[in-house]
Amino acid sequence: MKIKRGSLILHHVISVKEICESNEWMNASKELRNAIIRNGLYPTGPMIYQMRNIKESDKKEFTLFIPVNAPINMEENEKFFYLDTLSFEDGLTYRHSDMDEDFEDSYELLKMTAQSIGVELEETFYNIYLPVFGGSIVDIYAPIIKM
Repeated sequence: MKIKRGSLILHHVISVKEICESNEWMNASKELRNAIIRNGLYPTGPMIYQMRNIKESDKKEFTLFIPVNAPINMEENEKFFYLDTLSFEDGLTYRHSDMDEDFEDSYELLKMTAQSIGVELEETFYNIYLPVFGGSIVDIYAPIIKM
């Protein structure tokens, strides 16, 4: 269990919001990546997602973020939006390497670590999806909002 402290900075980020079952976010991720490529751009970093529970529903709201190779002019709409920079100066990161384990355990570990060092975390964490040979891992980034 190794928790690191550092920044997270991404440039030229396209984002989309989707409401779906927990196990369906990858479909939205693939659709976003394909739409980016079809429009003459290419991803320059990992897929990042936030996950929020929806009251009285089994579904979740996912916000997906992916950096691309160039800035774009895109009007914000109900589904897609563009950020010139997604940046956090300070935060905690934990590598969730066993995808069969519950993410809530990793989130709780980050919260306990924050409490022990006297900082407050943003409520919704950023899950950085990293495909690796034979599977995937997720780095969980928790921005620090108050010291």
